[in-house]
Amino acid sequence: MKKVLIALMAVVILAGSAFGEGLKIGVLTRLNMSEEEFTAFALKQRVSFLGWTVTATHHSPEDTFKYFDTMNSMLMALRSDKIDEAALPEPSAEYIVNTNSNFQTCCAFRTKPIHVAMGFRNDAAGQRLCAMVNQALWAMNEDRRLGIIIEQYINQAGTATPGAEVFTKYEGAETITVAVTGDLPPLDMIAADGKPIGFNTAVLAELGRRMRVNIELLNVEAGARTSALMSGRANAVFWYEIADVEGKTYDAPYGVLLSEPYYGWNTILHIRHKRAE
Repeated sequence: MKKVLIALMAVVILAGSAFGEGLKIGVLTRLNMSEEEFTAFALKQRVSFLGWTVTATHHSPEDTFKYFDTMNSMLMALRSDKIDEAALPEPSAEYIVNTNSNFQTCCAFRTKPIHVAMGFRNDAAGQRLCAMVNQALWAMNEDRRLGIIIEQYINQAGTATPGAEVFTKYEGAETITVAVTGDLPPLDMIAADGKPIGFNTAVLAELGRRMRVNIELLNVEAGARTSALMSGRANAVFWYEIADVEGKTYDAPYGVLLSEPYYGWNTILHIRHKRAE
């Protein structure tokens, strides 16, 4: 992280002179907020937590946020200058910069904590499944297995490409279908061969063993998470719980029940496309 901060401070003048005011900033689609609502939310976060911001001088209240349903489409827009920056969770931004020389970090914002959780339909079946997952997550935290997975799949991400997880199969056991997007590496990733990999997949494999259930993965776009869950195509989805300055939780649509969080961050890094000198 120290190297990232040094790099951020080194590009502050360049970033400020390159873009000026009113930047277009890409962000992955939020499911119960319009782009205008998210822009207001993000700017309020920025003002309230600006004390830790490293390179905020090139940002202004005129900045706007544009939604993208996939990480690939957002990075393509960044490469073609359709947006100026992309706002990402710290682990995702660092992973992309460390594995792709076309991008670099340009600013950092402290936010209220953002947590990774699993989402379920808020009905009897979903409540039962959520309770099972919470119990397994508690046990993983107690015996430190969760910490080992975080170290291997997040803290050391970018040093080696993780392989596909091996899911234990239990004859006659319940099958749980989980929707994955692959849009937040190294948290949620899909390999070139189409197989989900990364941190969330490793957590799922461990949950399956502890709950003695079969895990089946369903690839969906980020914007289709709610429909996959509510239609019954998926029993669970990965969710990212966000709280604003008053503590109100955003991006948790009505009817979605969230598990206990099992990972989190409170720094958003912006990345930009490297321009030729």
